[in-house]
Amino acid sequence: MNAYKSIRACNCDAKTIKSCTMSARRKTLFNLAAAAGPNRKPDLKSEAPANNEKSSTGAISVSSCVKLIKNALSNAFPEHIAVVGEISNVSIPASGHMYFSLKDSDSSISAVMWKFAARRLKFKPANGMEVVIEAKPDVYDAQGKLQLYVERMTPRGAGALEVGFQQLQEKLRGEGLFDPAVKKSIPRFPRAVGIVTSATGAAIRDIQRTLHQRFPSAKAYLFPAMVQGDGAAEEIATAVKLLDKSAAKFQIDTIIVARGGGSLEDLWAFNEEILARAVAAADTPIISGVGHETDVTICDMVADFRAATPTAAAECAVADKLELARGIANLSARLDQITRDTVERWKMQLDAILRSAVFRDPTTPLRNSAQRVDELSHRLPAALQMRLSGANRELEPLIPRLMSLSPERLCERTRAKLDAMTSQLRWALGKCSQTNGERLGQLESALKVANPANRLKLARQKIDAIAKHLTAMSYRSVLKRGFSVTRTADGKIIRSAWNINPYDVIETEFADGKTKSLVRKIESPDGKEMKTKKQTRKNSGHEESPSLFD
Repeated sequence: MNAYKSIRACNCDAKTIKSCTMSARRKTLFNLAAAAGPNRKPDLKSEAPANNEKSSTGAISVSSCVKLIKNALSNAFPEHIAVVGEISNVSIPASGHMYFSLKDSDSSISAVMWKFAARRLKFKPANGMEVVIEAKPDVYDAQGKLQLYVERMTPRGAGALEVGFQQLQEKLRGEGLFDPAVKKSIPRFPRAVGIVTSATGAAIRDIQRTLHQRFPSAKAYLFPAMVQGDGAAEEIATAVKLLDKSAAKFQIDTIIVARGGGSLEDLWAFNEEILARAVAAADTPIISGVGHETDVTICDMVADFRAATPTAAAECAVADKLELARGIANLSARLDQITRDTVERWKMQLDAILRSAVFRDPTTPLRNSAQRVDELSHRLPAALQMRLSGANRELEPLIPRLMSLSPERLCERTRAKLDAMTSQLRWALGKCSQTNGERLGQLESALKVANPANRLKLARQKIDAIAKHLTAMSYRSVLKRGFSVTRTADGKIIRSAWNINPYDVIETEFADGKTKSLVRKIESPDGKEMKTKKQTRKNSGHEESPSLFD
């Protein structure tokens, strides 16, 4: 590659394409020891409220009290203090400000980190994380609440960059951005290679030299971008998106994102989430060559291929012309050898053909064939006769079977079967008719029995028989034979002389009428007068047995 081409020279948008030098700025953590200032005692008298808001009793207003406390705090503490504690109740509303509490085993204090400071954090604060903050203590006027206004924050025990790296790594791994299944293959013979790196760094010179030495036919398009400092990650992500978007126009088959080695802070732009998502979303295969072999960034994990160095990235992007030349030479030698072997083999086959009898006397095969034809012509009639005789012998056993299967024989056998089946059908129909006749007679008898007129007649006969029986069993029949029934005045049947008293009125029923009588005297069978025991018998509980007239 004689000279790499800039995307600016390819009529791209001037607003989206810019060249920048690598920034040498480096972020440093604040000094905790230097954050502590002189411990001054507040002078409350000198910090009295200016408006002198006092009531008639000498009391001050709430706002004046809060101002006194604020002034006392500003005098008692240095401008910034370093505090160690555990984060809890983290809240980040839509405004971007971060509200949380900082606590230890004994106390807790509210803290606020404004949006511009929270945006500079390299990790995501979470509940339970122990941190060191640099903050200014002050009072929130609206509620009179003491708060810490945080300007810087680092995890305790591990650097902010290490924690941020681990947090982003776990997040992207959970989303599947590191999955080898989503990685795209790197083309071996790219038409053009897009490069995102600093235009003034050593990385572009190494990549340029390597591409030119290995595969000079591939074009190279440089998109210069910052590779260190604030805004570097956004600029690199924008460059990747523009190169991927313009890949079809410039025939870019591979994109290289690279920079030289450095500390974790120097390489932090390649650990930002915005760059990782831009690399993962690109349709063009991307090779990441950031830092040295021991340096591993989030960009390396998301890219389709990770190279140890920018030079290694250029080597992976294109094939080596020397290796291709050696491969072509080997293939050419193999082709020559195969060609020579094939020609030699064909030459040997040709020599064998030339030494054959056909070439020495071409008419010999013709004479042999003519003689063979003559022999076959003599053998053909005998063979045909033999074949015909064999066929006749095979057909002789089939003649009786053929005769038995003639239409006349088949018709006779079928007619005999039909006559037999007709006789069987007649017998079956007669038997069925006889059975149905008997069944019909039974049904007729059952129908006569079930006829309502017959059933009514039988019911009447039964009723007459029962009526005669009831008449015979009635007491009136007994009365007709000369007996009578005697009752008391209230209609009760008198069954014994003991049931009445003298001067009782009794009623006697005969077969043809009734009479009423007055009892004068009651006598026993021996003629003696009986005393009534009706009441005595009733009191004794004696119950008389029912009679025929009940």
